[in-house]
Amino acid sequence: MLEDVVWMSQSRFGFLFEPGSEGETCLLFGCLMPYIGEELEKLGFTASEIYVDEWTEKPTDIVLQVDGRRLRVEFELFSSNFLSHGHKIEECDLIVCWKNDWNNAPVRILELSKMVEERFLQLIVEKRPKHPERVKPWSLEEYLEKAREKLSDDKFRELSDFIEEIRSVQGVELKLGRGDKIPTLGIYFRKLNAAPIGVEATSGKAYIAYFNVNVKPPKPLMPEEKIREIRRLLTSRRNCGTI
Repeated sequence: MLEDVVWMSQSRFGFLFEPGSEGETCLLFGCLMPYIGEELEKLGFTASEIYVDEWTEKPTDIVLQVDGRRLRVEFELFSSNFLSHGHKIEECDLIVCWKNDWNNAPVRILELSKMVEERFLQLIVEKRPKHPERVKPWSLEEYLEKAREKLSDDKFRELSDFIEEIRSVQGVELKLGRGDKIPTLGIYFRKLNAAPIGVEATSGKAYIAYFNVNVKPPKPLMPEEKIREIRRLLTSRRNCGTI
């Protein structure tokens, strides 16, 4: 560890700012290759030898040869982008990201920002994004904090209980939105590869999302019969005072 600090402090290469794209995340991964093996060991892989096999791009970005085993790797700036980019969990062995914002993800994630911080690696000159106006996804903690500010105690407790209930359902994930004003929480269904239901933090109201609201009539993410079932479920929960 001390050798890492000394070597990096004397180096004259790296990033002027934090990674701000998937490509820059990929470049940072290359700079960190000498230390990746130890991080993969922490994630449960045996990794005494690591080689880049090829850049495949589909279904994932690259294939690594890790101790003779093929490891399918997808690069993302934020781990939750994996969902919005339409990737399939069964086709990926590892997500490499700058920031991990995916709670209880069903795939292993290597967070490079945490790795750089824990190893005191001086690879980034300015520890901030070059474009601070870039819209980033909300964290679950930020979402709940905003909901606590805007909702009554009873409504906040109901929303918190609902979130905890959803987190326990298999095949369902929470996906935070990127809006710069109102935090939203999407309910992502793995089988659908979509998050058709959302809940606003400031109002606690649930809504059904569409692909493109500028098209009339809009194309729903789910069959109409499924949408009717969801509406009945939300209506019954609201009438019972549970949402």
